[in-house]
Amino acid sequence: MNRDLKRRLAAGAARRWRRPPLSAGELLALRPRRILLVRQHNQMGDMVCATPCFRAVRETWPAAETALVTAPVNRQVVANNPHLDRLFLFEQRLWRRPVALARFLRELRGFGAELALVLNSVSFSTTSAFLGLWSGARHVVGGDSAPFGSEVAAAYSLRLPASPCLDRHAVQHSLAPLQAVGITTADLSPVVVPSRAERQEASALVARLLPPGPFWSLHPGAGKRQNRWPAERFADLAGRAARSGRPMLVLHGPADQEAVAAFRAAVAAEAAPAPIVIAPPLSVGAGAAVLELADRFLCNDTGVMHVAGALGVPTVALFGATDPALWKPPSERVVALRAKSRREDPRGPEYGWLETLAADLVWSTWSSLPGRTP
Repeated sequence: MNRDLKRRLAAGAARRWRRPPLSAGELLALRPRRILLVRQHNQMGDMVCATPCFRAVRETWPAAETALVTAPVNRQVVANNPHLDRLFLFEQRLWRRPVALARFLRELRGFGAELALVLNSVSFSTTSAFLGLWSGARHVVGGDSAPFGSEVAAAYSLRLPASPCLDRHAVQHSLAPLQAVGITTADLSPVVVPSRAERQEASALVARLLPPGPFWSLHPGAGKRQNRWPAERFADLAGRAARSGRPMLVLHGPADQEAVAAFRAAVAAEAAPAPIVIAPPLSVGAGAAVLELADRFLCNDTGVMHVAGALGVPTVALFGATDPALWKPPSERVVALRAKSRREDPRGPEYGWLETLAADLVWSTWSSLPGRTP
């Protein structure tokens, strides 16, 4: 759906579906039987950072059945979350498929939500607002849309403070609007839980590909090109690990073909006492289950970093222009290394940072991590 049409629909929804107003105290006094959370953004790292919000809602209304609307790409990130009871998967392409869209909207309204909470962070989703309002919930609460140039949130029962500026850690920024009205938790740790089947798949994969015992893992890709440490340096470190007797399992996702090809080309063909194995394509859940078995992990600033942090995997995460104070997973087991200088790069100011991060520094940090035995 194009932006202009979305805006027109949003304006119409704000006029037609205005909800009864609530104060913060009245919100907390509600005892809803069913709560709908809407966060259908498709960035995996952002979704992991939002999982403490689900805990805060569950702790505030422990008796409520809680459902989440999310994008299919994040299904396995939240599928086994202990603070959610049900998922609704919404794809943007449904806007172009009227029959499937109508079916989804009927199912969503059939949930019978009494309270809908529309969650947003550094952006505002008109689609999320529409889904919250369409749900039929008597009370719809969410981040204010005005800072993002929209007035659709005027239909909400209560508008929460919202800011497009990431002025604190991403986990705290996601939770801040809820905390402003008393929906909070003392535990800010993100949550990712692989299923039993995914753990069985991971165990079988590791047993098939690697010799028995501890293994190390790395992920050389990233969705954003500027966040990719050179693949040949990942290959260098994989070689060092193999020569020191540590089996290496290389993980990757659908967007990592270029990085994996460069890694494969750079890996030395010399004999080593331990293998370097590139895993087959894995689902997010199965990849997370593999990480649960790894002794340690090395990755760029990308979605899988947040999964590793949520799982408590000893990890070195490599940062370029992005500030780790805002994005490093809030786990003591994750160590962030950030490039301190930039090499000139014609692609723009976000590029040229990671090229200055030395392999020796990364190796010394990674090899000295207090790893764990599967």
